[in-house]
Amino acid sequence: MVTPLVEELEPLFNPHSVAVVGATNNWNKWGFSTLSSVLNGFKGEIYPVNQREDQVIGLRAYRRVTDIPGPVDLAVFVIPAPAVPAVMEDCVAKGVKAGVIITAGFMETGEEGRRLQDEVVRIARKGNIRFIGPNCMGYWSASANLRAFMAPLLVEDGPLALVSQGGNVGGAVVMSGYVRGVGFHRYVSCGAAADIQIEDYIEYFGEDPKVKVILAYIEGLNDGRRFLEKVLRVTKRKPVVVLKPGKTNAAVKAISSHSGALAGTDVVFGGAFKKAGVIRVDSPEELLDVAIGFLTQPLPKGRNVAILTPGGSYGVLCADACASDGLNVIKLPEETIEALDKVFPPRWSRGNPVDPAGDRNFLAYLTAPGKLLRLEDVDALIFMGFGGFSTFASTLSTQSAALPRDLAASPFRGLEMFSSALAGARASRNLEQLKDTIRAGIAAFASTMGVDNPSEIDELSEIITEAVASGKLDTFSAGRPHPVEASLQHEPADGVTAFMGAIVRQYIDTFHKPVITTTFGDQFVRLQDSYYAYPSGDRAARVLVKLAEYREYLERESVLESR
Repeated sequence: MVTPLVEELEPLFNPHSVAVVGATNNWNKWGFSTLSSVLNGFKGEIYPVNQREDQVIGLRAYRRVTDIPGPVDLAVFVIPAPAVPAVMEDCVAKGVKAGVIITAGFMETGEEGRRLQDEVVRIARKGNIRFIGPNCMGYWSASANLRAFMAPLLVEDGPLALVSQGGNVGGAVVMSGYVRGVGFHRYVSCGAAADIQIEDYIEYFGEDPKVKVILAYIEGLNDGRRFLEKVLRVTKRKPVVVLKPGKTNAAVKAISSHSGALAGTDVVFGGAFKKAGVIRVDSPEELLDVAIGFLTQPLPKGRNVAILTPGGSYGVLCADACASDGLNVIKLPEETIEALDKVFPPRWSRGNPVDPAGDRNFLAYLTAPGKLLRLEDVDALIFMGFGGFSTFASTLSTQSAALPRDLAASPFRGLEMFSSALAGARASRNLEQLKDTIRAGIAAFASTMGVDNPSEIDELSEIITEAVASGKLDTFSAGRPHPVEASLQHEPADGVTAFMGAIVRQYIDTFHKPVITTTFGDQFVRLQDSYYAYPSGDRAARVLVKLAEYREYLERESVLESR
């Protein structure tokens, strides 16, 4: 069923024709970059509007919107604020259906600017024109392949949607998503939100089946009660993650001068967000971190966490971060400690965080997650340093170039043995044969590392067999079709990344619990698809606690609805 709002905003997000008012050949003006952005992918009719130029960037230009011969679905305004009302009148006369007012100089400038903005709203409503802005950076709609930005932004289609009251913050989040391989189906820089309100965008995104997680940067709201009513209906079906500044007087003053929004009191916003099931974060980085967590992880049933780390110091930092954020770093039961005693050296930590203390038995490290995730009291696992192994493989490959030939080959002989076995396994249609082939490859790999533990080889073989059978090893981290076995032999970092990503995803699918991984250092490693290793334990902990908050909200709502 198409809701009235979805029908109203259809011409905005799926226009067939666009007029850029203020388009120009002068590359030093926003009208040039805005038209260039629209030209980057949009397949509908594009009409530059310029009072003095006959052609703009190779397209015929028109003096006024009313001079355009064909229908116009969308008008993008890149002209001085005082000229906007007259052009909006032309849009009403032309029958334009939607608009984007990038122009600044309205309510954020004071009382005169507010009167000008109210006049624009009045004219637009006369013609039933719904518009974004003013004082915004534009928007992106993947379904129309339309980038109506005042400045070029790299963005691709994906499962996220973002509405941002700040163009710089929104643009940074979108660009960061592009770098990290996470796309946005919709992105709106809403600016002053004179017409379409932030909660309207959230409602619209909530109705879009291609949007899985909704993000928002909010400086202030025009109608807090309306926001709560609309968003509450969305959060029961999809996560809504919000970054809301304004915790200090300095921020409140900055909000007023930036967007003209009423920041309100932080305590009131915090309580309202919690009631509506909104997940609140504290930075643009966390906004995207948490979104990726919702895309790739199941919701934890509780707040009990186990930590597995290759180094004690990072485990300590992660435990501190977890406890500070309200997660429970549980005490491991004696039977689990005994099971880990069998595979780790006597010097291991014998507690949570689980620290093998420099043990080089890679197989034990890869099978330890299963021993922890099987525990009923463990709701989630943070796997420290797991995303760093591809970097280690790349470094090892570089260092091997300086070694004698026989020594240089030895670090990768095990990889080659395993990759050959994997190639045969991928061709096998028999599950038992598949498992036997993979086991032989793992055993060969383990022997090059001086490891001979049949139970660990069997356990890892089981995990990898499931990963191969389910297709998790068909692609590597960059998302391009690439045989993992070839990658292991010729591009060790890519191969190890794919291999590790498949194992983590298999653990998630098997135990239906979050497995959040990290690297060491300020870097993200994309293991597979949208699955990422975060740069630190504290960022992993923040993601995990937000997943737990959303699960707790859904459970509260379920109890209320059952009464």
